[in-house]
Parts: sequence; structure tokens; C-alpha cells
Amino acid sequence: MYTVKVIEYVTFMYLRSMSFNQVNAILRAFYERNVFTKSQLIEHIEQLTDRIPEHQAISRWLKPKRSGYYALDGTWLKYRGEDIVLLIMFDVETLDTVAYHVADDETEESYTALIQMARPEISVGIKGLFGDGDLGLMAAIEKLCPGVPFQLCVFHKYARVGQLIPFRYSKNALDREIKERVEKVLFAESKDAATSALHELELFAKENQGYGKLNKAIEVLHYNFELLLTHFDHPEMSPYNNVLEGFNAVIKRRTWLMKGFKKDINIDRWIKLLLLDWRFHVLKESAFDSRRGKMPLELAEVKLPEIYNWLTFVRKNYRKNH
Repeated sequence: MYTVKVIEYVTFMYLRSMSFNQVNAILRAFYERNVFTKSQLIEHIEQLTDRIPEHQAISRWLKPKRSGYYALDGTWLKYRGEDIVLLIMFDVETLDTVAYHVADDETEESYTALIQMARPEISVGIKGLFGDGDLGLMAAIEKLCPGVPFQLCVFHKYARVGQLIPFRYSKNALDREIKERVEKVLFAESKDAATSALHELELFAKENQGYGKLNKAIEVLHYNFELLLTHFDHPEMSPYNNVLEGFNAVIKRRTWLMKGFKKDINIDRWIKLLLLDWRFHVLKESAFDSRRGKMPLELAEVKLPEIYNWLTFVRKNYRKNH
């Protein structure tokens, strides 16, 4: 009953965002007996995870093709009641994760470590980068990727302004007017239109000097404003980074089931497991026909057979090539 196949099966169920208690309940119903305690189940999954190749080892084995366009971002997780950040580099065309790094904060040093980890795969042909404009990220990019076009995520900027002005539930006509004017800046159809809309917003602020939040919102828009406009000079680059945001939401939902990480080794184990699951998962609900029904690795031109459980596939095939 405690075969590797069984452990791979229950691990796969957990990776479908089921809690350990839910997985245990399914096993009890199937076998009509108590199979694992929660602690036994976690121990078996962790032992299985230790035998799985590392993220970069999978890349060296399968050799995914890189598009040259990468998004970088951090998602915050809980560890022993403290916040830690999972830094991700993501191929925006294939949706495959290139590298990741766990750190205490988003700093130049932590983003440098992430980029250096990805170097073997991205050292040739970086065409464009995407991100939220974090100071540490920008400092690392300036040193390691000088001259590479960088697109600041418009949605990040919109959300930041929305923290100052209540966009979603505007309570008065002034807030609604500001919302419309900010959207004209951020979602303009040309660089000139965006610049003009920002100027008009500044004039509007002078007419409403008593509303302090408006001036703060304009300060937010001014910060790295030129990086919001990169896509006009490089139309192949999207102004949005929402693919990575969606990925971060998946990671947060699944790590929430762990109720935070308890030990240092758990961080690496579980994040490795979650990220590899992402690389092998089928995009069934993608809005793009070219992506729907394919795994990120397949979008990166990796030839894969039909896979029912990627954990079993990796166990049976990785060692054959190493």
C-alpha cells in the first residue's frame, strides 16, 4: 500500500489544491481503512520530493526553448509567522518558470541571485523584461542586463494608485472622475496620449488642491512613468504582467494549505514541488487557443508523451538520461 506509486498519487491530489485532510479522507474511503496519519502523509510526500530532480536539473534534461522575454516578481509567503518572498523569473511566452529564489526581502542582492541562477538559460538573446519596478529589481537589472527594454506592469501601477483612491467602490463623483482620468493615462493607445492625459490630470489636480490623495496618486504615476510606455516603442511587449500575477495566486492558494512553512528544509521541498507541478500542468482554461491543452514545457517546445502523473513520468524517465 505504501508503494512509490501510491505516494505519487496522493502527492498529485495534494497538488490539485486539496488539503492533507481531504486527501486522507479520499484514501480512507477507497481502502475502507485508515491509511496514513497526517504526519505520515507529509513525511512520505517530503521523502518523495527529495528524490525529485531540482528545477534547473529538469531544464537541463528537457531543454525548454526560451523566448527571450521574461517577467520577474516576488510573491510573499509565511514562514514561522514571518514573511519571506519567493522570487520568480517567468518566460512570458511559454509560461514556463526559468528560475526561483527564496529570500527575506526584495533587494538588489536577492534579485541578483535570481538572475544569476537563470544565467545559463538566458545569457543569450534577452529581448525584454517585465516587472513591477521594485527598487531592488531595477538595481539588479541595471547592473546585469543594461540596455534591455523593461516594461513596468500597468496593472501594478493601477493597483497602487487604487490603494490611494478607491477605484472599485468609488464613493463620490470626484473619485470616479479621478479613476477615469487615471485610466486614460495608463491605458492610452499611444505614448503621446498617455503623456497628454497625465498633463491633464495634473491640471485637474490644481483645480482640486484640497484633495491630498490626488497629488499622491500623481506622484505614483510619475515614478518610473517612462517604463510604463516601453511597449509603444516595442509593440511585441505587453504592458501587462497578469500572467505572473495569476501564477502567484496559484502558489499562494497552495501554500496556504500548508498554513505556513515550519522548517527551513520544508521551504525548498514544497516550493520545488509546486513549481515543477506548474511546469507540467495542462493549461485547460487559457484564453489563447495556442496555449489551451498544453503544458508550459510543451509551449517551450519540449516533446512530451501523454502524461497522466508527472511525478511518475519524471521517476521513470529522468534517470534513463542521467
